[in-house]
Amino acid sequence: MKLCLDVDREYFLQCRKKVIFHKEQQFSKGKIMYEKLNKYTGEIAGKSFLNLLVLTILFLSGCAMKFPVPDETNQTILIIPVETRQTLRHFVFTLDVSIKGSSGNEGIEHTVEPNPKMLFSYNTQLKPGKYKITKMVMKAKPGFKLGGGVKQLRQSMKNKIEFELQKGRVTIIDKMILFQQPEAIKGKTKMRGMDAAEREHEKISRKKKREARKKELREKKFRSIEIVDLDESFKAKILEELKEVENIDQWKME
Repeated sequence: MKLCLDVDREYFLQCRKKVIFHKEQQFSKGKIMYEKLNKYTGEIAGKSFLNLLVLTILFLSGCAMKFPVPDETNQTILIIPVETRQTLRHFVFTLDVSIKGSSGNEGIEHTVEPNPKMLFSYNTQLKPGKYKITKMVMKAKPGFKLGGGVKQLRQSMKNKIEFELQKGRVTIIDKMILFQQPEAIKGKTKMRGMDAAEREHEKISRKKKREARKKELREKKFRSIEIVDLDESFKAKILEELKEVENIDQWKME
């Protein structure tokens, strides 16, 4: 009986050594594979970064604004001056502008995007002739709403904006669309670390500030979109920017 136990114990120890040796082999193989994988991943990441960098350089070098060549399809270019005064994170709306011919028979819908880096919005879809801007509608971007929870809001226009487009010419209208945001509300306190009562107090405080802001804006008759006269200094900026546009030399400036 004792002999059997000794044999079993010896067999058990030999098996255990084999298992440990096998695990060590597996661990070593796994470690080598892990190191190779790390090295391979690093090489891929390096190549990907290099490719991305090259693409970015090519994109930036080739993303200069380019007007179409004047032909029977593209006969005019309409320039709508745009000034964007951004004080908050971003604008949550775009502006749809309705442009109709003097006869009222033909027209287009032109979308203007608030962008602090752009001094104008342009359109090449109109034929030579007399036109007027008849309607402007502010539309909320996907996932957002305008004041009062609506998706779109028509902007009042005291006077129709009229202009004439000529064949082969770039026309800058004498009005400007002004996009603006109110100043950010100051005095906000971070609620991280507050208990329930403090958070509730801060929520009430913020609501009061928002209501006070709304009242102040109503009294000042603040508008997110305004149509104002184009001044000569802003027009000069637009002309300087137009000089950088490709194919601009093929068009006559008005």
